Order: sequence, then C-alpha cells, then structure tokens
Amino acid sequence: MQSMTTTRRLVIFTDLDGTLLDRETYSFEPALPALRWIKQKGIPLVLSSSKTRAEMERWRERLGNSHPFISENGGAVFIPRGYFSFPFPCDRETEAYTILELGTFYPVILEVFKAVQEETGIHLRGFSDLTVEALSSLCGLDLEEAGFAKKREYDEPFLLEGGAEEIERVKRKIEEKGMTHVRGGRFHHLLGKNDKGKAVEILKELFENEFFSIQTVGIGDNFNDLPMLSSVDHPIFLKAEGDGTPETLLSIRGLTLIEGGGPLAWNRAVLETVRTLNL
Repeated sequence: MQSMTTTRRLVIFTDLDGTLLDRETYSFEPALPALRWIKQKGIPLVLSSSKTRAEMERWRERLGNSHPFISENGGAVFIPRGYFSFPFPCDRETEAYTILELGTFYPVILEVFKAVQEETGIHLRGFSDLTVEALSSLCGLDLEEAGFAKKREYDEPFLLEGGAEEIERVKRKIEEKGMTHVRGGRFHHLLGKNDKGKAVEILKELFENEFFSIQTVGIGDNFNDLPMLSSVDHPIFLKAEGDGTPETLLSIRGLTLIEGGGPLAWNRAVLETVRTLNL
C-alpha cells in the first residue's frame, strides 16, 4: 500500500452486526452510497467485530474490502501482507496476513467458561455447545456461515438463562478468573484482556506511521464497541429506536448519537460526518 501525503487522512473503524449490517437480514445494501464514497476516496475502512477471522474474510470479500480487520472483540488484528510500507513487530505471519494477537487462546477461554458454569450453577450455552444446525437456526445464518462462526480463536459467545442477578453473578465469576465479560447484540462474550479499543490503538499507530497525520471515525451500536469509540477522534453510536442511552456513553468525548440502527443509519452517520468534516 503506497503512502499518500494528504493532510489528516481519514480512517474509519466500524462494527458489523446492527451497524453496517442489518441485525436480522445481514444486508448492507442501504449503506452502498457511503460505501461507494469511501472506496472512491481511498479511505481505509477497518471492520471490527466479534465475528471470527473466517466470517470476517467472507464479509470483506462481499464488501470488496482489502484493509486490515479486527476479529473477536479485539482478539487479533489481521493486516494483509505488504499493506503498510514499513516493517513492524508481529506475533505470527501467514501467507495472507501479518497478525497481532491480543487475546487469550480459545482452549483457555473454554476452560474458564466451563468452570464459570459449574461454579455458578447457571446454565450457559456457548457456541462450543451448539451444533452448526442449531447456530444456523438461532442466528439466521446459512450452514456454511454458521460453521465459520464456530471457528473461534479468542472469544466464546454465550447465552445465559436468567436475568440481571444471574448476569451479574456470571460477570463477577469471569472477572475473578482474570477474564472479561462483555455484552454484544445477541450474546454475552467471555474473552481475555483484549478489547476493540486496544486493537484500534495499535492500528492507529500504524496508520499514523504510514500517513503521518490521521483522523479517525468509529461507528458502533453496543457495549462491546465502547472501547473502540473511546479510542477514535469522532465516535458515533447508532441508537436503536426505543433504546435508552447507556450511561457509559456519556463519558466518551465528542460522541455523536444517531437515531436508528443498521445500514441505513450507518449510511447517514458516514455521510453526515463527511459533511461535518468538510471532506
């Protein structure tokens, strides 16, 4: 990827489900005007999701996206080989990617998950407990996509039987074991000390090294997006109709709230931001 000398290059970080993608249909069609503008301007669009590497690769292909991406709530950063014009430290390399691993490996995550279930006595159903068919039915995915969703490396999404009291007990137990609990759209997540914000900070440094001066936009719609939104210059939170505003959002400097969710709201968020920044 060749360096460009334009002042303050824009980089956009975005969640997928409930933001760029419709939470039910997974369509991104209403976001096409903004996506076309982003591509025309050569703006890096970094996908940041709780989805696995295999899922993210599928969505990058569908979106025609060739930029770095963040998988499993900041479990790892995948940078296409040769994307940046300079060398940088990494944890491992494959034919396709230079990989920075921030998360705890999945076998350890599963050990903690089973211990939390046993010690709390609360019934938890993780992706590891679900068949491909069950996950397909639960999430509205085809069988191939459900198979990709089960290829976890750093994060276990799970369902929990109970209410606020049970959620708090499970959260406390996870934290006692040195792990992290976050809430996504459909699922709770058990992961290590990684989050989307730490992954974004690493990529910001690399982009700054490449472009010298950048400004960053982040778009999310849920609690697991808050670290990412806290790490960007222009954080945007898509608030579904009828949802209250989480108190934790109030501490995020410069936050823009956009009413509505999914790709239509995402499209509006991007184009309004573009106008505000005079791009």
